[in-house]
Parts: sequence; structure tokens; C-alpha cells
Amino acid sequence: MKIKKIKIERLYNRYNFEWELSPNVNILAGENGSYKTTLLKIIAALCEPDNIPEAFGVKSASANMSNDITVKYRSFRDSLLRLRKEFESDELLNELASKISTDINSQDEKSLADHTINASIIAIRKKSSKIAISTFRQERNYSLVSTFDVPTKTENISALDQQLEKLESEYAYYLSDLSKQLNDIIKSVGRVEREDMQRIYAQNDLFIEIVNHAFANTKKFVDTEQSKLQFKLEKEVLDDNKKLSSGEKQFLIIMLTVLLQRKEESILIMDEPEISMHIDWQRELLNNLKKLNPNCQIILATHSPGVIMDGWEQLVTNISSLITRIE
Repeated sequence: MKIKKIKIERLYNRYNFEWELSPNVNILAGENGSYKTTLLKIIAALCEPDNIPEAFGVKSASANMSNDITVKYRSFRDSLLRLRKEFESDELLNELASKISTDINSQDEKSLADHTINASIIAIRKKSSKIAISTFRQERNYSLVSTFDVPTKTENISALDQQLEKLESEYAYYLSDLSKQLNDIIKSVGRVEREDMQRIYAQNDLFIEIVNHAFANTKKFVDTEQSKLQFKLEKEVLDDNKKLSSGEKQFLIIMLTVLLQRKEESILIMDEPEISMHIDWQRELLNNLKKLNPNCQIILATHSPGVIMDGWEQLVTNISSLITRIE
């Protein structure tokens, strides 16, 4: 599943926003304070799906997806009287009204005018049929990568370390699954051909090649004898990936996220992935991601010329061309 179009009404009650996206790579550029991060957060909320932060002041937002799926969000901050006047002409407000315990059709106008609500609703449809949020989450493959390293509120561990720890666990399971695929072939035919091994381990071998190339200057490399993600520094085993630099952790988080998509049709959202990342890694970032998963739709905001080198410049969209100020 991929995003075809995003539409937002009344961002901060001042701007409308509309963006038709490529199924491959979408690069958002603009000055600081031009709402790039805000827009990515709204897109992520629609993919989750989850309520859009009230501070953004969004009236409505929608994401038209592939497979004829549409995700719609509607907020309402007004009187029940206003809701009664508008809900018949607005599908989402009609649904919102049905969830309110008060029967707004039987109340007098003064009573309704005295009561205000602050509510929102999300609806997902495939053509004309409604889809449960749980069903949508099972069908879509979506990742939001945050590369900002800050302490977490509840644990003595940074946000990057927390993300990397989770991905390391998923990677260990991924390696176990690859091994199981080989064992299944052995059980079935009694042997494994070289072509079978190359096919099963192709993407993991590519991942290791990309990481080893990126870390070559520091003499670190992936220890392929382990059933987990572990590094060696020359001949010494590094026992804790938390000792890696912030840039190395960010690089691993992004690459692992895309590898673990297993070449499935996916959505990847990244905000300024270049932070703390070596310029050579920035230059190769998009090429490496598309190698690991050619079916991944990438949506990112960046300030770095390095990220858009190597032929990606034509895919840059300036946010100013997507926003219309409401007069």
C-alpha cells in the first residue's frame, strides 16, 4: 500500500495543503519554520492512523492510498447546534453525531448552542465500504523513522538506543526465519543448492555489504558468525551496539527498518535523516534504501544537498508549492 495524495484543510486555521505523491521517492524541501515536520507528522498520523495533534488546528485531512483506500480525519470544535446544522452535509460529522450520547435532533436550539464539544473522528473506506482501523493496520506496511537522539521519559536509555534495540530484536528473528527457510528445503529435498542460499540470503548479504562499506573507515564490520547484529573492530568483538556513534546508530536504524520490510510494498517517512550522518552516507542513502526495498515509498524532509545528489534532485518538492494561504 502506498500514498497517492494528501490533502489537509486549515492547518493552524491558515493554510490548506495538497500533495500528489510519487510511488517511489518524495523529497520535501523548504526553509526552517515552513511546516515540513508538521506535515510529515500529519501524514504519519493518517498512516497510523491516529488523531492529529490538536495544536496543529487541522479541520480535516485525508490520504488517498493505493487499492482504492481512503483515510479521512475530521475535527470539530464548536457547539452542538453547529454540529446539527452541518452533519447532514458532512459524512464524517454525521458519523461523529451518531457517537454522541445527546440526541441533537430532539434538543432545542438554545440548549444545543450552550453546549460545545471538542472531538475528532477517523474513518477508513475501500471504495464505498468501511474498513476497521485494525484491518487497515494489518494491510499497510508503514514506518516512521526518527533520527533525533533524546533521552526517553521513562527509562535510562536514549531514543536512538531504544529504536535500535527493538530493531536488533526483529533482525535476530529475521535471521532465524532465513535459517528456517533453508532447513525447510533440506527437509523437503535433502540438500540445499547454492542458488537457494543466494536467493534466501540475498537481501541480508546486501545489507551487510552496505553497512560494512559505510563503516569501513572506522574498521568496524558485521560479525556474520553471530545470529544477531554484532560488530567486530578488526579482531575484537564489540559487545554493545550502544557504544556506536549517533551517526552509526541512525544509519543502522534506517537500513534495518527497510531491510525488515522484506521487499514488501511499504511506506517510509523520515524527517531530516541526515542529522549526524557522514556526508558519504547521505549521498548514498536513497540508492541504498531502494536497493534494500525497491517497493518502498520514501517520504522525507531534508536540508542536506548530500541526500539529493546522484540524480534525486528532480524529485524535490518545495513545500511552498503545496501550501495555499487562506485569505
